[in-house]
Amino acid sequence: MEYAPARVAPRFVVSKRRRKAEGWRCRASGGGFIESRIAPFVLGALLALFAGCVVARQSSAPYGPQDVAAFLGTWCAQGDPSKQASIATGNTGVFLTLTNEAGSTSYGHLQAPGQIIAPEWQFVVGRLSPDGSQINWSNGTMWARCPSGGAWPGWPGYVPQLTGTWFANGDRSRRCSINQQQGSLSLQNEAGQTASGSFVRRRDITTNWNGNVINGHLSRDGNRIDWSNGTYWVRNVVYTQ
Repeated sequence: MEYAPARVAPRFVVSKRRRKAEGWRCRASGGGFIESRIAPFVLGALLALFAGCVVARQSSAPYGPQDVAAFLGTWCAQGDPSKQASIATGNTGVFLTLTNEAGSTSYGHLQAPGQIIAPEWQFVVGRLSPDGSQINWSNGTMWARCPSGGAWPGWPGYVPQLTGTWFANGDRSRRCSINQQQGSLSLQNEAGQTASGSFVRRRDITTNWNGNVINGHLSRDGNRIDWSNGTYWVRNVVYTQ
């Protein structure tokens, strides 16, 4: 007696060319392949997640464009107009480009509002003064806003003249002096110590005594400077009038 051969269910095989064209992932199973289109969906989901993280990071940034803009522009190292430095936006728009008075450059970025770091200058950190007129660096130096066109904010066309002899705390035995060249100041106290300085407003100056920053406020008549360390200087003219 003859028996008909048993029928074998045909195996479904996806051609290699088709799998490559459609980007299917297949794996061997019982001599055949199982088709899968999971990969494109996984890739899309990962891209969406990444984009969401970037947006969340940007929205949670501790500072905004106005904080960056506060640092941009021309600065005068130690308040000296002949020693110009600058801060500008970089080519990528992500980092800032800092240039000091010697022409040395470093990229920089904000660590927080009012605080900038320059990694290529041994990670020196600069802190912006509340009025935006000065950057005090962690290495003891400072940058002050440079005069624009010979005039200073708040008093165009008029520069107080501080050159002359001054007396510490009004004591005529404690002689001090100030030499002014436009907006740049050279000071010497009663102990012979020297400092550089500059105007930040019509009646406000900032000075740097070997890394120690002391600010001064000029009286309305221009004959007295009250310093932020609690001392004051009186101009010699007060005693000669």
